[in-house]
Amino acid sequence: MTARTPLPPPDQKLPELAALLGDEARVVLETALGIQLARVRATHVRYEPGRSVTATFKGTTAEAASPVTLAAHAGKGLPTGTAIVGDGDSRIAVWQFPNDPRLPGLPHAIRPELLGNLLSEVGADHRITRIRTRSYRARRRAVIEVTTERHRLFVKVVRPSKIRKLQAAHTTVADHVRVPRSLGYSEELGVAVLEAIPGITVREAIEAGEESLPSGAELTSLLDRIPPLPERRPSLTERLAVHQRFLSTILPEAAPQLARIVEAVEPTPAEPAVAAHNDFHSAQVMVSGGRVSGLVDIDTIGHGSRVDDYAMWLGHLHTLALGGGVQGYATYGARVLAEFESLIGSRQLRPRIAAAVTAFATAPFRSQQPDWPAATIHRLGAAEEWIDR
Repeated sequence: MTARTPLPPPDQKLPELAALLGDEARVVLETALGIQLARVRATHVRYEPGRSVTATFKGTTAEAASPVTLAAHAGKGLPTGTAIVGDGDSRIAVWQFPNDPRLPGLPHAIRPELLGNLLSEVGADHRITRIRTRSYRARRRAVIEVTTERHRLFVKVVRPSKIRKLQAAHTTVADHVRVPRSLGYSEELGVAVLEAIPGITVREAIEAGEESLPSGAELTSLLDRIPPLPERRPSLTERLAVHQRFLSTILPEAAPQLARIVEAVEPTPAEPAVAAHNDFHSAQVMVSGGRVSGLVDIDTIGHGSRVDDYAMWLGHLHTLALGGGVQGYATYGARVLAEFESLIGSRQLRPRIAAAVTAFATAPFRSQQPDWPAATIHRLGAAEEWIDR
């Protein structure tokens, strides 16, 4: 590995964790795929202590210095149809993007000859001018941006078992809120072709220094229009217990901070269940001409809590502000905080913001920041501040 990133404590039930996050990773990847890597680093890790780990890597090959995306999985749910390395007690599945064993539609979304056939089936059979991977979470999902002579589209790739629910959500919500319209989907491949919504995200608008940003009332109006969907999503309080176990495992010295946060958040009274986004933040809302133009990434819509949506919005802005550099995060966050507190009250809202910031404290490890232990402690300290205020 080109940079030494701290390892979490050894996992006795999952010894492959150290192999994938340590110096052995390059050997594992090269052996499995028969390639030689000039550089490689882990860019995303999904780790369930004692159960499984999935890691995504970015690298360059020694021969052509061409960029490659690789992935590996160990533990529960070891996929078939991949290269397997290891001995009888330790086995790791390895593959190269886009050949993800859980996402059979991914090659169809990224390779021009296959993508052309897919777009023809939904009536968008114009010459493709650009294909760009916007996000990839190994074994879970991917979003591919496609530009044609006439359209800007997004091909969303999920496990085939989940595509019907995704399609139903887009169809139902589109009658109430501006969301990406689905042009069609393939149940066999697990892909949906979505139209783009005009504008930029609120996060991009803040970073561009735009002053016309959605007010708390506009964001509330957007949430009010979300229709009820049958699935119940876990609350921030319920998810907090999961984050506590995870963070205490990878960073035992953070246990006292986490215990204090949980103790302060858990007595917060539950809100009545309403239709909610459940992952509401500044990269999910689009704006154009200073006005809200739509809502994206609606996979999480279902029964939830309004205070949780407010808290996620504010917790995300606060976490972004911790990085410094863009003053607009803190300025805009303070403005919206005042508006949301006039509706909810600080005694309910601020502990939930602490829970949201704690959720975002898992990101430094997941993205394998070289300083992830210090960055995690810093975010937990910020969560504690919301309790003290």
